[in-house]
Amino acid sequence: MEKDRPIIEYVLRSHARTQVLLAMAEGCDSTQTLLDRDLASKSAVYNAISELQEQGLIHKPRSKQWSPTGTGIVVADMINQQRKTESLLATDSDYWQTHDITVLPPKFRTRLSELADGDVIRATETRPANAICEVEQKLTKADSVDAITPVYNERLADAATDADITRLVFDGDVLETLVEETSAENVTNPELIRVTEVSFAVTITDDCLLLSLPTLDGDYDPQTEFIADSTAAQQWGEELLQHYWTSAQTPEQYLSTPI
Repeated sequence: MEKDRPIIEYVLRSHARTQVLLAMAEGCDSTQTLLDRDLASKSAVYNAISELQEQGLIHKPRSKQWSPTGTGIVVADMINQQRKTESLLATDSDYWQTHDITVLPPKFRTRLSELADGDVIRATETRPANAICEVEQKLTKADSVDAITPVYNERLADAATDADITRLVFDGDVLETLVEETSAENVTNPELIRVTEVSFAVTITDDCLLLSLPTLDGDYDPQTEFIADSTAAQQWGEELLQHYWTSAQTPEQYLSTPI
């Protein structure tokens, strides 16, 4: 019986069921409102309402208006998340096919829908520095910067000079480069730095998220940059940085650890 199928799969197997449930989750609470939205044929909408009610996804409370149940809201949220993720992957399918997403913790991969407004900036034959120039411009305009970085780029570091830098998570190689250029004692603001193994770069400014993933063979890729401007993307980046910050070492701890 179709009723015995997993509930999200059951909804998605029907365009009408999917559209009616999503519309109700958005606030459509009457049969006439659903019909007016031209979601499907009249008979398909009526059938979808009956089927969703039978599955316990919608109900009619005392107000006599349709409303999703708790299960219905969860299913609608998951479908919306899936659609946003598909939109993200379709924006630049080549980028996601050629870059290593496994470097991100699983709980952040499952939230990639929060980056759905972003775009991939690429270097071109006529503008080989296009990606890095775009990042440089974002950093120059930023009032605040938090970052995770696996490589040291002096050009980008200089671009962020005027920003309020609150947290930096470095790969060990980055800290060692800084120590070689100055000394352990002269590393600026060590309390703002943590050190751990990372192979991707994330920068969160006051108005955007910058993400740089390695290629599938593990190489750092300065030729592309994913940029998203939404609050959701910034929050995703801040929580990702916090994830690494919490378990990373201070510069002093890292430098005092025997190799």
